[in-house]
Amino acid sequence: MLIVRVDSAIYFSNSNYVKERLLRWLTDEEEQLKENQLPRIQYLIVEMSPVTDNDTSGIHALEELYKNLQKRDIQICLANPGQAVIDKLHASNFAYLIGEDKIFVSVADAVLSYAQKMEEF
Repeated sequence: MLIVRVDSAIYFSNSNYVKERLLRWLTDEEEQLKENQLPRIQYLIVEMSPVTDNDTSGIHALEELYKNLQKRDIQICLANPGQAVIDKLHASNFAYLIGEDKIFVSVADAVLSYAQKMEEF
């Protein structure tokens, strides 16, 4: 399980950077786990409390991130998004794409939900 925090709104100007940075962190962590023969990452929890807003480009970046994670057999979940962000996630159908059960009020709720489901290697 990897938990990352996005510290700004996800707009046209930074949406690609946010997506690429999340993927880079994930890749770096996966490499370290593999080197140390530890279990693979199954869940990416994106902590979004600082994300005050997002636009269409931000939604598209999240969709691309989701598709990339699917190919890697990693589930994404969002923790603590603000109401404006939640509204846009629903309006764009992104919440339905990832599953509404993948949006949590807190990181702790996400961790508790997925800790029980994690595969042991």
